Amino acid sequence: MPLRLDALPTDAALPLVGQVLGADLSALGPQLSGAWAVWSPGGALLGALALRPSPAHGQEVLGGAVAGVEQHEAARLLLGAAQATGPLYAYADEALLPASALQALGWREVSAYAQLSGPLPGGLPCAPDGVTLLPLADLSSPSQRLAAQRTYADRIGHTFATEADVQPGAGGVNEDLSRVALASSSQPLGICRAWLDGHELAVGSPGVHPDWRGGPLRRALLLAVCQAARAAGATTVTVDTWGDTPEERADDLALGLSVIAFTPLYASGQPPSATP
Repeated sequence: MPLRLDALPTDAALPLVGQVLGADLSALGPQLSGAWAVWSPGGALLGALALRPSPAHGQEVLGGAVAGVEQHEAARLLLGAAQATGPLYAYADEALLPASALQALGWREVSAYAQLSGPLPGGLPCAPDGVTLLPLADLSSPSQRLAAQRTYADRIGHTFATEADVQPGAGGVNEDLSRVALASSSQPLGICRAWLDGHELAVGSPGVHPDWRGGPLRRALLLAVCQAARAAGATTVTVDTWGDTPEERADDLALGLSVIAFTPLYASGQPPSATP
């Protein structure tokens, strides 16, 4: 007997997607725009996914199909229904959405999530002329904080930033270690957010305004955070990146970091425009 595919209200699908991912997704409910679940002939849940709008890349796929003999067919049904809504991207996680299942539907690899780790890099941050790096704690303007966070907006893998996301201390961020870059006009040009747990520093890949990419600003932001964290006792760093270019990843490797996790990002149909 064939598998059964159901389109579901997002509130009904949320616990199913959470079950598939093994995570509590309750906070994401208002962000979701569509959802589906697939069941075995006997009524067992074989997969569930929901869609979350992206600022520049259609919608992100959350969820997938559980491992097993029916995984590819369940993934095919879920993705086939979802991609009818428009451009999508998804993480090619072999436990949820195998790359082979995405490729069979014509999806193409366009970027990746990567996690890098290693000893805390040394070196002094060298910001471009006219650019000031300062602690996030020193940036009080909500509109400036939001503009800094939105320097990621065109990068695949990033979602919409809201005012709630940039309130002081949101997400447990260490604002004394985190850094923002301001132009002489006070326009935010970039941000690098940081968290410190004992001797371990965790950062998100620096966000840089598209007009300032390809130069020294990204590395300057990262090194400025590392410099502040070293004074606070950090000895190691983990960097989480979404949508970074191979050149940016190579720059991180040149600082002595190593890739410890890598998940390709696939896009449906025609791939999104190349990341600057």
